[in-house]
Amino acid sequence: MLAYKQIKSKLSDIIKLMFGKLIIIITISVIALAIFSYWNLGWDQIGQTMNTNGVIWIANRKLTVDIADEPQEQMQGLSGKKNLKENEGMLFIFPAPTKPGFWMKEMKFSIDIIWINSKGSAVQINKNVSPATFPKIFYPPSDIKYVLEISAGWSDKNKIKIGDAIVVF
Repeated sequence: MLAYKQIKSKLSDIIKLMFGKLIIIITISVIALAIFSYWNLGWDQIGQTMNTNGVIWIANRKLTVDIADEPQEQMQGLSGKKNLKENEGMLFIFPAPTKPGFWMKEMKFSIDIIWINSKGSAVQINKNVSPATFPKIFYPPSDIKYVLEISAGWSDKNKIKIGDAIVVF
């Protein structure tokens, strides 16, 4: 009976020791993830990386886009992001045709704004819109269903023009 109690006590000690090591490993992993995130993104970009949840085609050019179809996402837009990659953008989708105003509040880089009607055609392009234009508000010429924000100069580089069709996947 004494041997059984000794074995049970030893097993209990081993389990406690293993549990303690597991907690240490988890803590180190969380710290390492935080350091990795800071190194690669910077604290101001954590949680703001592109959520590549859409692909669109405009004038036979493919773009990976973050889709902003909720009011909170639309209010945030690209504000606070440091930049966009070459073929990235943000596509705003409105529930019904509207004439929304866009501004450059808290933007850190210039963009092109492409206003798109409910038929999927570009109706206006505001090129090289600078953060320095804030608090100016930009509006489409008519009701639109979509707005595409892309890096400044992308529309010229890819020869995007009024009337070009946008296909959303």
